[in-house]
Amino acid sequence: MEREKQLRFCKICKNQKFDIKQGIICGLTGQRATFALECDQFEGDAKLKEEQTAKDLQNASTNKISNQGTRFANYILDSIFLMGFSFVGAFILVFLLSLFSNQLFHVLNSNRPLIFFHVFVVSFLYYTILEYASGRSIAKYITKTKVVTENGESPGFQAILIRSLCRFIPFDALSFLGGEESGWHDRISGTRVISIK
Repeated sequence: MEREKQLRFCKICKNQKFDIKQGIICGLTGQRATFALECDQFEGDAKLKEEQTAKDLQNASTNKISNQGTRFANYILDSIFLMGFSFVGAFILVFLLSLFSNQLFHVLNSNRPLIFFHVFVVSFLYYTILEYASGRSIAKYITKTKVVTENGESPGFQAILIRSLCRFIPFDALSFLGGEESGWHDRISGTRVISIK
């Protein structure tokens, strides 16, 4: 059974417990749900069910999946910010290295793989740090969008890490322009981008 379907039970179970690394787990086993159709230890809690229903209604009315135009705007804006950060980072790195060795400066200046590695590191850190800390890159602040899990919760570090790495799959940036409004990095990491009010 998919995690999302299991969480429909877990979120309203008296035995649930929250773990910072794993999310909602079973308080009896200390593990994430593994049941297929139904849980033998499930004990429904009327108060939790009422709270979850209210959350679901609020999420449905205030949050919607971001459209393709907004996703494309996010891509363009983040690309601009990344170019700026890459340039500033490269300038600082080259300046510091030129203080120690002029020869090292010339080696780095003509080394394309090292330049690509620098851009990779800056991009990876940009998305990972910002989206883990707030669920939003700089572009997402501008377009009023946010990264959430498929359940509408804040994603954990592992999901953000996978999401950031998947951005480097060739043509990933264009994967959301097809019929779906989620890209490969969304689907693989189990996240989505929603518009927030």
